[in-house]
Amino acid sequence: MPVSKSERWKKLKADWYVMLIALVLSLFVWVLYDMSLGYDTYVQYSVEVSTSLAGFDEKSVSNEMLVLQGKGDGYYVLLRKLRRNRIEKIDIEVDPTMFHPVEGVPGRFMVWTEDIDMEVAQALSDKFEPAYFDTKQLTFDFASKSFKTVPIDIKSNISCRSQYMLTSEIQVIPDSVRIYGLTEDVEYVNAVQTKFLSLSGVERSGSGIIELEPIRGVRMELKRVNYSFTVARYVEKKAVVDVKVNNAPRGRDLLVLPGRVTVVYRTAFTGSDGNYVPEVAVDYNDYAESRSGKVIPHLMNAGKEIFSYEISPTPVECIMTD
Repeated sequence: MPVSKSERWKKLKADWYVMLIALVLSLFVWVLYDMSLGYDTYVQYSVEVSTSLAGFDEKSVSNEMLVLQGKGDGYYVLLRKLRRNRIEKIDIEVDPTMFHPVEGVPGRFMVWTEDIDMEVAQALSDKFEPAYFDTKQLTFDFASKSFKTVPIDIKSNISCRSQYMLTSEIQVIPDSVRIYGLTEDVEYVNAVQTKFLSLSGVERSGSGIIELEPIRGVRMELKRVNYSFTVARYVEKKAVVDVKVNNAPRGRDLLVLPGRVTVVYRTAFTGSDGNYVPEVAVDYNDYAESRSGKVIPHLMNAGKEIFSYEISPTPVECIMTD
């Protein structure tokens, strides 16, 4: 049966549609392939650095443009051409030893681009592969900052297991930090706090690293410090002893009421009682400075083996006798 003219036309149209779709798909695949190829080009960027130059702000933007030659894929090259009137910025962190002061211009520092090529390449790793730096050096103007050294206070809550105790204050190393900032921000900072350290059920000495609490508008030369503490097992003991008088002038003496006090002390657990006998005394000079005649007695032989002690009653009353 002969094919009608209209049917032949429909078939021809369908073939043309298929051919057109195939052509568009081929063009699309070709564009994708072509855009993925590497192309030689040059680019320019503004550079913002972060560093830790003593006495200066931690950030600055380069006075010059960084011009680079290298290779980027088609997408990157096309995007750069579309944005040719727009200067983009890259952020890099640079070691302060890379900066050299510019003579005669306070706060201005120079850096050789060959010294920061790794940092620049890393910042552009997803876009562009640098091959040559047309710009040989960059200069940066850093704003001056005030600085001072303040102590570090550790915030902590350490609770020990029964019959264990901290035998010293928690040590922080270093115990101070230099801070930088605008004068009005630095002036009123008298100490830097750590993050909160919370430990419970502790039965042995410990150490670690703890972060410092940030302060708005202030930069610290350290972000974390070391801490350590000493814990020992103790045994609590009690003794009733006489109260002595120290440093009394010749011909003068003090009558102490009561003359005997109770000492409750904690000492290292050794498994044996030992021969330690507490010695309690008042100082005549404390009495001379007291208006009421009442003086606080002290444990005179509290060596390293005595972790803590309490004396009762306290204070005691002293009466002059000639």
